[in-house]
Amino acid sequence: MKIAKYLFILNTIFFLFSCGTDKKEEAIKFFKRGNYKLKDKEYQEAIHWFDESIIQNPDFADAYNNRGLAKQRFDKLDEALKDFDKAIELDKKYWEAYYNRSEALSQMGDFKNALVDLEKIAVPFKDSSFYFVTKGNVKAQLQDLAGATADYEKAIQIDPKNADAYTNHGFIHYENKEFGLAKKDFEKAIFLNPQQDFALNNLALILTEEKKFSEALQYIDKALLKNPSQPYYLNNKGKILLNLNQWEAARELIEKSLRLDDKNAEAYKNLATYYTQKGDKAKAKQNEDLASKFE
Repeated sequence: MKIAKYLFILNTIFFLFSCGTDKKEEAIKFFKRGNYKLKDKEYQEAIHWFDESIIQNPDFADAYNNRGLAKQRFDKLDEALKDFDKAIELDKKYWEAYYNRSEALSQMGDFKNALVDLEKIAVPFKDSSFYFVTKGNVKAQLQDLAGATADYEKAIQIDPKNADAYTNHGFIHYENKEFGLAKKDFEKAIFLNPQQDFALNNLALILTEEKKFSEALQYIDKALLKNPSQPYYLNNKGKILLNLNQWEAARELIEKSLRLDDKNAEAYKNLATYYTQKGDKAKAKQNEDLASKFE
């Protein structure tokens, strides 16, 4: 099981709204226009205005950083990485750019170098709860579960109301099959933030393990209300419905989840269960083989 399945990935971004007084007036004007577009999620327009800002001032580190963010959100990760590199080249103490670069590296699956960047900014971010959640997530992807746990606990120590930290701390317990401890963390996360769909989903998983299927269904429905196209949530609801003998509704949800993500081993296992119940041994075997392929 890949830990990213149910782990909340914090997508905090840093972008700045002003630059030093020594920057050219035109560069600042274009930079501010880019920031407005970035806030409005109009990424292509944002990139255009940051381009203009950089033309006016090629040493404008903030413009490179923010253009990198726009490119990152526009799924141009390689280009985003180059912009973060340039921002850091221009300002070796541009801590926010290191953080943003670590986010881009994580998206690209380069968790080792993402952690290197996060370690570089440990001192300026030492009082930041969300920083420790981010670092914990990267360590979890590197299978350093003990390190991830310590970071989530540090995040909670700094901010006891950080629902994301409780969610991910609970997921480590879940991975270790410490379901009682995981359940407490998920319940705490939901208490702090009733809209925390990751915690809602994860609590549904625990209740499924406890064979409390009707209760689990209530939580997974809340998660799907918040994020209706999340493939793992759809599959998890399908699994719950299998256990409630709602076979056709379950199959539809599981197949929908696979249309969104066709590499989910758990979904193929659930389909194998469905076809076994229907007496179709060939399709059951086919899905079992696919499950083995993607585990």
